[in-house]
Amino acid sequence: MNREQAALADQIRGSQIHAMEANVWKSLVGYLVAASLGMAVAYQDWSGLLNVWGPAVFLACIARILLALHTAMRPVRPRSERSEQYLMVATTGLSIVMAVGPAWIALRSDGLVSATMITLIVSSMWGGAIVQAPLFSASASYTGVNIPVWLLSLSMTTITWDRVFLSLLFVATVVVALDNIYRYAKNFERGQRQQIDLVAQSARLEQQTEVIGLLLKDHEDQSSDWLWQVDANGLIRNPSSRFAEALSANQGALNGQALAALLSEPDIAGNTQALAVLTDHIATSRSFRDLIIPGSNGDTHRWWSISGRPTLNENGLVVGYRGVMADVTAAKQAQAQVIHLAHHDALTGLANRAYFHERTNALLKSADSCSFGLISIDLDGFKPVNDRYGHPVGDELLIAASRRLSDVVGGRGLVGRLGGDEFAVVINISQPGEMDAFCARLVKALAQPFEITDHGITIGASIGVAFAPADGRTTEMLFKNADAALYRAKRDGRGTYRFFAPEMDHHLQERMVLLQDLRDALPRKEFELHYQPFVDANTGDVTGCEALIRWNHPLRGQISPADFIPLAEESGMIVQIGAWVMATACAEAATWPGDRRVSVNISPAQFADRELPAHILEALVAAGLSPHRLEVEVTEAVLIEDAELALDILRRINALGVKIALDDFGTGYSSLSYLRNFPFDKVKIDRSFVTEIESRRDSQVIIQGIHDIALGLGMTVTAEGVETLGQVAELRKSGCHELQGFLFSKPQRASEVPDLFTLGRWSETSLQSAVG
Repeated sequence: MNREQAALADQIRGSQIHAMEANVWKSLVGYLVAASLGMAVAYQDWSGLLNVWGPAVFLACIARILLALHTAMRPVRPRSERSEQYLMVATTGLSIVMAVGPAWIALRSDGLVSATMITLIVSSMWGGAIVQAPLFSASASYTGVNIPVWLLSLSMTTITWDRVFLSLLFVATVVVALDNIYRYAKNFERGQRQQIDLVAQSARLEQQTEVIGLLLKDHEDQSSDWLWQVDANGLIRNPSSRFAEALSANQGALNGQALAALLSEPDIAGNTQALAVLTDHIATSRSFRDLIIPGSNGDTHRWWSISGRPTLNENGLVVGYRGVMADVTAAKQAQAQVIHLAHHDALTGLANRAYFHERTNALLKSADSCSFGLISIDLDGFKPVNDRYGHPVGDELLIAASRRLSDVVGGRGLVGRLGGDEFAVVINISQPGEMDAFCARLVKALAQPFEITDHGITIGASIGVAFAPADGRTTEMLFKNADAALYRAKRDGRGTYRFFAPEMDHHLQERMVLLQDLRDALPRKEFELHYQPFVDANTGDVTGCEALIRWNHPLRGQISPADFIPLAEESGMIVQIGAWVMATACAEAATWPGDRRVSVNISPAQFADRELPAHILEALVAAGLSPHRLEVEVTEAVLIEDAELALDILRRINALGVKIALDDFGTGYSSLSYLRNFPFDKVKIDRSFVTEIESRRDSQVIIQGIHDIALGLGMTVTAEGVETLGQVAELRKSGCHELQGFLFSKPQRASEVPDLFTLGRWSETSLQSAVG
C-alpha cells in the first residue's frame, strides 16, 4: 500500500470510529437500564453472583461510555490501525463482562429468570453489534465473543437437549448478527469513500473554477476570443472591451443592443443564413457550438465563430445566454488555401490533374455539355532548358507558360497542369474552324521568346485536340484521344496541332504495343549491330565501319531503326540501348585487324546524361579498345537543343582521345557556327547533296565548299549515300577523303566484317577507271 492509499485508509477508519463512538454511549446507557431490571428479576435466586457481576458491568460500561464520549465530542480525524486494535480489545472485554453473568444464569434457571437473562444477552449483543457496525472489526469481536462465553457456560452445567437446542439458536443468532454487521460495515465504508471523493471533487472543482476564472480573464485580455452575454430578449449585457474592439464599436454603446442585429450584414454571402440558425437556437433555448458567421470589421472581411448555452435561474427558467466568440478569419483563410491546393497545382496555380479530370467529367455528365473541346499540350524543348539552367529557371518558365495559356483561354475554359510540362485546356468550342484558330493562337503564344532571369528562352508547343462527345463520352477516352492527336503533332514535326481522327487511335495502340516490345527487346537479346564500311577515296582501303543497330522482332521480323529509334528517344530507353550499342561496338571492333576504327551514333537524348563520357570510357576499358579507334557521330540536333551542355560533353569525350564527327552536315541552318565553336575531327556530307552531285551544279559547289572549309579547319570529309561510280568520280574530284554507301557495301553482320577488310578490294585502279 502506498502512502496515498494508507492516508485514505486512515481517514476512512477515523470516520468509522467516530460514527461508532457517537452511538455507543447511548446503547450502553440503555443496556444499564435493561441490566438493572434483569438483576431485579433474578436477584432473589442469584444474589451472590449479581452482587459481583452487577458492579463489574456497571464500572465497565461507565468506562466505555466515557471513552466513547471523549472520541465523539472531538472532530473526525484519521486513525491508525493501532487505534482500531485498542477498540477491538475494549469492546471484546466489555462484551465478555456483559455476557458472562446473563449466560451463566440463563443456562441454570427456568421460567421468567431464564427468559429475562436470554433477552438481556441477545438484546445487548444486537444493540452493540448495530451501534458498532461502522467498524466491522470492533463489532465482530464484540458480537462473536458471545459464542465462546455461552458455550463455556454450557460446558460447566448439566447438558440437556433443551439447553443444546437453546445454544444452537443462540449461535445462529450470533452468525446472523455477524452477517448483518458485515454488510452494514461495507456499505458504511463505501459511503465514506464516496463522501471523501465528493469532497475531493468539490475541492478540485473549486480550484478549477478559480483557475478558469483567472484563465477567462486572461483570455479576454490577451487572446482573439471574447465572452458575450445576452438577456432573455437577446440584448447584449456587460460587453467586454475585447467584444467591442473586435466589432469596432463603443463598449458602452453595445450594452442593450440585439446580438443578431449587431452581427447582421445581409450583403455578405452566408451572413443571413448563419444568423437564422443562431436566432433559431436562441428562440428554442438550445446550446450551439462553433457556429460560423461571415461578417466584416470595417473594410476587412471576417469570419466569427460563436458558441453559447442558455443561462437558467433557480427555478430552471432561461434568463439569457452566455458564451464565447472568436475571430477565425485566419483559420478560414488557411482552410480555403488548403482547398485551393487540393485542387490546384502548387507551382502554377492552375487546376491540377485530379481537379481537371473532375471538372471534365462533370462537363461530360451535365445536360448542357453538348460539345466542347479538350486540348492536350506538351511544351517542346522544355527538358533541355531545365537541364541546362536548372530547376529554378525551369519552374519560372512553367509559370510564364501557364500565364500565357491562361491569357489566351481567358474565361472561356479551364487550364490545367497535368504534370511536368504537360498542360490541358477544356474549352467551350465545338466547331473545328473556331478550334483551328484558337489552337494557332496557343502555338503562337508559346513560341514567343520568354525572358527568364536574364535568359532569353525559346520553346514551342505540340497540341492535340479531341471533341466531346464525338471523340469520347468518358473522361478517360477523351484524354486518350487527345493524347493520340498530340502524338501525331509531335510526329509531324512539333510546334503544331492536330485534331483527333479515328486512325490515330489505331496508330497509338500500335505504338504502345511496339513500346512494350521495345522494353523487352534488350533483355531478350533481339538487337544486333550491322556495320557499313568507310572507304578511303584515294586508296580504296576500308578504314573503318559505322555501327548500325538492327532489331530482329520475333513476330514482325526486322524492324527499321526509323520506326523504333524515335520511340526509344521519346520514352528515354535510348539511353540503355545506346549504352548497349557502345559496349557491343567497342567489343566487336577490338577484334578487327590494324587500326581500323568503329563509328557509333549518339542520340541527342543521350546528351541529357552528363555521365556519358564516363560510360564511353567504361565501354573502351571493358573492350580493351584504344580510344583513337572509336569515333562518335552526332547530329546538329544535339547542339540545337542545348549547345553549351552538348559542347561541354563533346569536349570531355574528345579529351579521352575519341574522335568526333558531325553527321548530316549541311542540312541545318547553323552548321558553320558549330564548326567554329567545336573542333570536330570529321564532317559527314548529307546524302541529299551526294544524290544530286552528278546532275546539279549547286550540289557540286556546296560539296566543294564543305571540303574547303573542313580542310581549312583541319577536318576530314566523308560523303555518305554513295551509290554510283559517277558520284565517286565527282566526290573524289571535290577532295572528299572517305566514301560510304551501298556502292561499296550494304551494312553487314559482325561475322561478315572481316571480308570487308580484304586489301585491294576497292583498289585505286578501279577508282581511276571509274573516273576515266
